[in-house]
Amino acid sequence: MKAVLSEQGYLLDTVQNIYCRPGYREIDYNDGDAVEEKIAAIVSAASDVSLFSEELRVACTDWVTTCHLHATRTNLLRPFRPLLAGKVLEIGAGCGALTRYLGECGAEVIALEGSRRRAAIAAARTRDLPNVCVVADEFDLFTWEQSFDCVILVGVLEYAGLFSVA
Repeated sequence: MKAVLSEQGYLLDTVQNIYCRPGYREIDYNDGDAVEEKIAAIVSAASDVSLFSEELRVACTDWVTTCHLHATRTNLLRPFRPLLAGKVLEIGAGCGALTRYLGECGAEVIALEGSRRRAAIAAARTRDLPNVCVVADEFDLFTWEQSFDCVILVGVLEYAGLFSVA
C-alpha cells in the first residue's frame, strides 16, 4: 500500500509517519488543542499501544480520552469482524481507536484523516502495525486507483458538509 500511495503522489512525512499530498490543506476540526495534545502525549509515551493496553486503559480519565483510547469503542465494529479483511479504507480515522482494531484484525488499512494532528496520533497508535498506513488528506481530494474490500465511516457523515465543497 505504501508503494501505491507513493505512486499516487503522496509523500511520507517521516517525522509523523503519515502520508500527505503536496498542497494538502488541513481541515479545521478537533476536540480542542489541550485535549488532543494530551492524547498525543499519552500515546507517544505508551510502550504498549495495543488494543488492550493497560497503559492506555488507565489513561482514560474522562469522556474524550475514553473515546479515543479505550478498547470498548471497537465494539462498534466487532459484529462486522468477518467483513473487515483485505483492503480497508477508514474515512475519518480520528486518533486511531478503530484504526488500531482494524490493523489488529489483519486488514490492510488506509486510514484517512483530515486533521494532520489526529493523523499523527493515529500513526503513533498503529506504529507497530506494518499493515496500516495513515494519510492526512481531504476526503474529496483523496485519490486511490485500486478498489477496497471494505470502507468504513464512523462518526464522520454528520460533519461532511463542513469539509466538502458543494
